[in-house]
Amino acid sequence: MLYSITAILLFIILYIFNPGKRPLPTESDLSNKIFPLFHLYYASKYLNPVKRAERKSELEKYFRENKAPDLREELRDSKEILINAIGDIMIRTEISRGEASVLWEDIGPSLFNSHITFGNMEFAVNDNWKIDKTIRFSMSGSQADVMLGDEKSGHFDIVSLGNNHINDSLNQGIKTTREYLDAKGILHVGANYTLEDRDSFPIIEKEGIKTAFLSYTFSTNGVPLEPDFQHGTNLIRFNALNPSKYDPSLIEMHIEQAKDRGADIIVASLHWGVEFEYYPPVRIVERGHQLLEKGIDIIIGHHPHILNPSEWYRTKDGRDTVCFYSLNGVTSQTLPIVPQNMGLIAGIRIEKGKDPENRNIVRIKDVELTPTYFLRSGKGEKSRHRILPLMDSIKKINSRVEPAYINLFQKMRLRYADREFRKYFKQDSFRYK
Repeated sequence: MLYSITAILLFIILYIFNPGKRPLPTESDLSNKIFPLFHLYYASKYLNPVKRAERKSELEKYFRENKAPDLREELRDSKEILINAIGDIMIRTEISRGEASVLWEDIGPSLFNSHITFGNMEFAVNDNWKIDKTIRFSMSGSQADVMLGDEKSGHFDIVSLGNNHINDSLNQGIKTTREYLDAKGILHVGANYTLEDRDSFPIIEKEGIKTAFLSYTFSTNGVPLEPDFQHGTNLIRFNALNPSKYDPSLIEMHIEQAKDRGADIIVASLHWGVEFEYYPPVRIVERGHQLLEKGIDIIIGHHPHILNPSEWYRTKDGRDTVCFYSLNGVTSQTLPIVPQNMGLIAGIRIEKGKDPENRNIVRIKDVELTPTYFLRSGKGEKSRHRILPLMDSIKKINSRVEPAYINLFQKMRLRYADREFRKYFKQDSFRYK
């Protein structure tokens, strides 16, 4: 019996830390038991992420060979806007304790220095029902204040609420979250208190360029929408293994509504993909392409709690679109592995002007990506949490001018993060800083 138990434990350890393991077909939903031992597989990825794409998919080669758009003719009388976008804004009580004001000190001035700053707010705000569990979050307004910027650096202009945690304190939390953001003057999309709210997505006009923001989630994380509140969030089963359960008709309707309302650019915030896997499933890539063909220009992907590659995609009607399959998050309180604390800021420059034939053209001019790292130290009132620009931090470390708050252990983690980023996520089709 002892030998059998030892053999099983050895097999599990070897599997967990197998560098060549491939992803298994799951829907990334802890409430969905796709196959036996689901939790064991999930735990194995938590400790050691899957770094290979699906077998026979050729996604590794596909993303490696992705190309940026060719040089195009200059536009006359052109105007530009900059959209800075991040993935998940995750919160636990610990982040809002201690010296919370330093959270945005290193990255905030550049992140919020844009025409529009966007992020996925992955928690509910509900002073009457606070929840701080492993996979369920409903926080107070004072805690949320810390996560949305500060007076010195700036604030988010718009946040996505279409994610698997917006329903964590049910319809009460959806209502209070919306009210909290309205009071702060922050636009939001993806959480609906009435059925009419679902179609009232914001269109932001800056420099004469109208940008529509849409938001959807694949799951509510095992906390079902109440029977009389099925409209509470925009639920689309992106991850469905069975194609018949994936219905993008709501997105397609919103795309047409955005066009009818005069949107020049359509941004879709999609909470999708599979946790702790470096590459998106093939079905996610295919569904992303289909949505870009339907009229979306920019996909901001999040949920996997790990970075995924990004992609320039030329549609059949000649538009150059971009898909960020997972920007991960800028904060990650309970995820201990280095890659889980790496994120990206996507700086997307939109241009509008006239081409040589005097036609009005709106296009994505350029994308610049900034890798980030979530640095944690101390606990309780002594805790310090910072979001660092990864490449700039490595330059300082190499020049031996790093800040005093980066200790030897953190230097090691930052160097590992830099190596991992350059090996798996840095692509020739994008610029980085």
